[in-house]
Amino acid sequence: MANSRDFTGKNRKFTGTKGIVTPKGTTGQRVGEESGELRFNTTTELMEYYDGTQWKPIDAPPTISGITTNDAIGTGTVFNADGSTLFQITINGGNFSVGCTVKFIGDTGTEYVAGNVTRVSASQITCNTIAGMGTSDDPYDVRVNNTSGLSATLDDAFSYNSPPTFVSAAGSLGSVFDGLSTSKDCSATDAEGNTITYSLASGSLPGSGLSLSSSTGLITGTLSGSPAVGTYSFTVQAATTEGNATRNFSVDVVELPTGGTVTTSGNFRIHTFTSSGTFTNTVSSLSVQYLVIGGGAGSRYDNSGGGGAGGYRTNVPGQTSGRNSSAEAALILTTGNKTVTVGGGGAGGPNSIGPGNNGENSVFDTITALGGGGGGAQNVAGSSGGSGGGDGHSGGPLADRNTGGTGTAGQGFDGGGGRQGPTHPAGGGGGAGGNGGTPPDGTSPGGAGGVGLSSTITGSSVTRAGGGSGSSTTPGGNRPSPGGGGGFGSGINVSPGGNGDANTGGGGGGGSDSSNGGNGGSGIVIVRYDTSEI
Repeated sequence: MANSRDFTGKNRKFTGTKGIVTPKGTTGQRVGEESGELRFNTTTELMEYYDGTQWKPIDAPPTISGITTNDAIGTGTVFNADGSTLFQITINGGNFSVGCTVKFIGDTGTEYVAGNVTRVSASQITCNTIAGMGTSDDPYDVRVNNTSGLSATLDDAFSYNSPPTFVSAAGSLGSVFDGLSTSKDCSATDAEGNTITYSLASGSLPGSGLSLSSSTGLITGTLSGSPAVGTYSFTVQAATTEGNATRNFSVDVVELPTGGTVTTSGNFRIHTFTSSGTFTNTVSSLSVQYLVIGGGAGSRYDNSGGGGAGGYRTNVPGQTSGRNSSAEAALILTTGNKTVTVGGGGAGGPNSIGPGNNGENSVFDTITALGGGGGGAQNVAGSSGGSGGGDGHSGGPLADRNTGGTGTAGQGFDGGGGRQGPTHPAGGGGGAGGNGGTPPDGTSPGGAGGVGLSSTITGSSVTRAGGGSGSSTTPGGNRPSPGGGGGFGSGINVSPGGNGDANTGGGGGGGSDSSNGGNGGSGIVIVRYDTSEI
C-alpha cells in the first residue's frame, strides 16, 4: 500500500482554483516522523513544517496601522501621568498570531511588558499600560511579537502628559482684609504648554468682591460684605485637555490694624497719632515704616536761645533720621496692642533761671525719639536732647560759645552758641536737619533755628522738627526755611518768642529782655504698611 502522504500517479499538476487541503490539527495532535512534513496548526492558526527535530511555524510578519485608547482624561494618544491610572490600548493592524505578545519601549530603550494582552482577532489586540510608566520615558513605541518570532513596531505611538503643577504650595495663601484689594496666586504651569483653565472644585471664597480668574489662576478683587474673621478653605482645579490637578488652599480673613487717624496713599495704609493712644496690630509679623518725632523744647525769658527740635527717627526707605545718612532698619511687629506716646512740647516762660523745659519723648514700640533740649537764658547754656537748645546771651560768666546744647546721634543736631554784645544775640536751637545758628558777633541778630527734615510717609512731603530761633534786641533769628515748627526769635525788647508748631516737634523761639520764650511744639507718631504685602 502506498504511503498515505504520497501523491499518486506521475506527472501530476496542480490545476484549478481551489486550494490544496493539508493535514491539520491542534498543537497537541502533532506527529513528527520525518523532515519536510507540512500541516496546518489549528491552535496557532499557522502552517507549520517539521525539520526533523521540531515543528516550525510558517508566518508573515504582523503589521500595525495605529492605536486607539479608552483614556477618558487625555485625548488622542496622550495619557495623563497621574502615577497610578493604567490605560487600555487597542492595537489595530494585521496578521496578529494567536499567543502574540506586546511590549512598550520607552525613549531610553527600557522595555515594559504590556498587561492584560488579549488577541481579539488577527487584526486587533487590546492591552494595558503598567505602573511605572510616565513622562520620563516619553515617547513610547509599541511592538507586537508573533509566536513565530516575527514582529512589528509602531514608533512614538503614545506619550504621557504631565498634569499642571501649581506655583504656590498647598495651605494658607495669607491674609485678606475687608475693604482692601488683594491678589493671591493659585496659578499653575504645564510642562507641555497646554492651556490651563482654573475653577473652584470645592469650597468658596470669603465674603464678596473676590473672584478666581479662569485664565490666570489669580484671586483678585476687593473683599467686601464684612465676612467673619477666620480661615476659609477651598480647592482650586487647574485643567487642560490632557489632564487635571487640584490643590487645597486657604485664606485668613483678618481685621486691619487700628489706632490713630487712618488714611491711605497708594497701597499704603497710614496711622497718624497726634496724641497718645494705642496701635492694635492684627497681622502676624507686620513690617511697618514709621516716623517718630519727640516734643520740641521751650525757651525762656531774658535773651534766650531757641529750643531744640524733638528727636527725629524714621525708617522710610530713601529718607534719613536726624543726623543719620540713611533710614533706620525695618521694624517687624508682633500682634497685639502697641502703646503710642506722643511727647508734649516743653513749656517756655518768664523764668530766666535755667534753660527752657525740654520736650517730652515720643515712643512707638521699640522706637523712642527724645524730646528737644531747652533753650538757654542769659548766661545759661542750652540743654541737650533730641536736638540741642541754643545758648542764651553771654552777658557775663558765660563767654562766647560756638555751640549750644548737644543733639543726640541719630536724632538731631546741636544748638547754636550765644555771644556777648549790646544786642544780646542768643543761639538758635538745633533741628533734625542741621545745627542751630550761632551769631557771628555781639551785634548780630540771634541765631536761626536749625532746619528740619522732610518726609513723604503720608504721601506728600512735609518738613518737621525745625529748631527755635535765638533772641536778640535787634530782630531775632529767622525761623527755619522751609518751616518745620521752629519759633521766631524775639523782636526788639518786647517781642515774645514764637511757639513751635503743634505735632511737628518744633522748638520754641527765644524771648528778649522783657518777653517770654516760646513753647515747643508737640511731637507726632506716624506708622504705615504696604497692604499689598500682608
